Amino acid sequence: MKQLRHQLKLATMLGLLVAGLAGAFQNALALDAAGEGRRAWLKYNCYGCHGMRAGGGMGPAIAGEGEEIYEAVTYGKGEGMPAYGTLVNGTEIANMATYLRSINSSGEPMFLHWWELVPTQ
Repeated sequence: MKQLRHQLKLATMLGLLVAGLAGAFQNALALDAAGEGRRAWLKYNCYGCHGMRAGGGMGPAIAGEGEEIYEAVTYGKGEGMPAYGTLVNGTEIANMATYLRSINSSGEPMFLHWWELVPTQ
């Protein structure tokens, strides 16, 4: 009985250690604000109108834009830009602004697999 309790304690401690290491590893691999902005850019299909790197398409070029996108994303603009205020939160918009400012810089994220925790491509 004593040995069983000892084994259970060791198993519990090992489980907690593994869970803690997994969480730390996941946090270490988390994307920065520009990466999370790229993720949102792809997830919400912004590139469909503004181009893959925000150089324009049927929507205007917005590469380099910053916080001024908040109102357009939240409420829409004119007849072309729909409102995404019920889908996108303020953090995602701020991250997209950071991504847009990172375009053509050495820090620009270029991945396509936005659905992966840490995009591989």
